[in-house]
Amino acid sequence: MVIDSNDPQWAEFLDRLVHDLREPLRSIHAFSELLEEIAKGRLGEAGDSVLSEIFGGTSRMGTLLDGLSSYAMALREPSESAAASLQSALKIVAASLEAGATVTGVDLPKVNVSLERLIQLLENLIGNSLRFRSEAAPVIRISAAPEGEGMWAIRVEDNGIGIAPEDCEAIFKPFVRVAGKKYPGAGLGLSICRRIVEAHGGSIRMESAPGRGSTCTFTLPAA
Repeated sequence: MVIDSNDPQWAEFLDRLVHDLREPLRSIHAFSELLEEIAKGRLGEAGDSVLSEIFGGTSRMGTLLDGLSSYAMALREPSESAAASLQSALKIVAASLEAGATVTGVDLPKVNVSLERLIQLLENLIGNSLRFRSEAAPVIRISAAPEGEGMWAIRVEDNGIGIAPEDCEAIFKPFVRVAGKKYPGAGLGLSICRRIVEAHGGSIRMESAPGRGSTCTFTLPAA
């Protein structure tokens, strides 16, 4: 069976799936906590290790469900009349960032995208940069310039660990994690970004090299 991700019913299906999976996941986590409390360390080293694996598994599943929920949101049709400021979206996203991360962006334009989608877009792009940081304090620079008629090109540059140039296209595919399981995440963040950008008539690409950081460039229609 071939699933058309442009079908609005696909987003509804993902919403229902996420909702139905959260309940048994909460039960597994709750009963595991109850078992831990009842046993009070009497399970031994092997038992404690098993419980630790269960808690780790439920945490990873929760992260995956959060990613699927965000992906379903991105699949919905954009509002034709939506327009918002990238500068405002960045201000909102930056307010929730961890201490020590430097994110700069000035004179960012207003684009024909809703504020909700812009926040979702920047959260995923900045979150990706922070997840794959180098040993240096993370620095992320966001800039914009006109491109063609009625479009803006926005660049998100970081000083992270970077990736191999041949992987710069694969990372936009759902669930692809070129760095393996060493780094947390559901492998959906950049897929969400591509979906949002392309749904508004833009394009997105990544340029990177190991040890040299990454630059994500995407286009969006001017408001």
